[in-house]
Amino acid sequence: TGTAEAVARRFAKYAKQRGCSIRACTEMNDVCDLPSQAAVAIVAFVATCGDGEIPGGALQFKDALNNFKAGDLSKHTFAVFALGDRSYAKFCEAGKFFDKKLEACGAKRVGEMGIGDACDEDGWETGYT
Repeated sequence: TGTAEAVARRFAKYAKQRGCSIRACTEMNDVCDLPSQAAVAIVAFVATCGDGEIPGGALQFKDALNNFKAGDLSKHTFAVFALGDRSYAKFCEAGKFFDKKLEACGAKRVGEMGIGDACDEDGWETGYT
């Protein structure tokens, strides 16, 4: 979504300023070939749409993850930052899905999933710090 993309671009900007190499800031659908890639650190910013739905820019990646086997992503590391609105029953459901599936496919978690809640006083930024 637009908010998740803006947060991802902000993260990439700060990571570059700190000397990190950023390959790309893309939709999740653009990385469906992770098992064939060299080791990368995946930092996923995922909004939940509607009533717990995966955003359109991540539907193909969701399908790819569902077809990966345990261990297919073992050379990769990951972190997920989920954006949502706690007034919905399936708060941050899309982020939770990707967090669990990346780990189930063998990627190594580098930190607990971050949560950005639109209902917080300063929106998603409360969970971003």
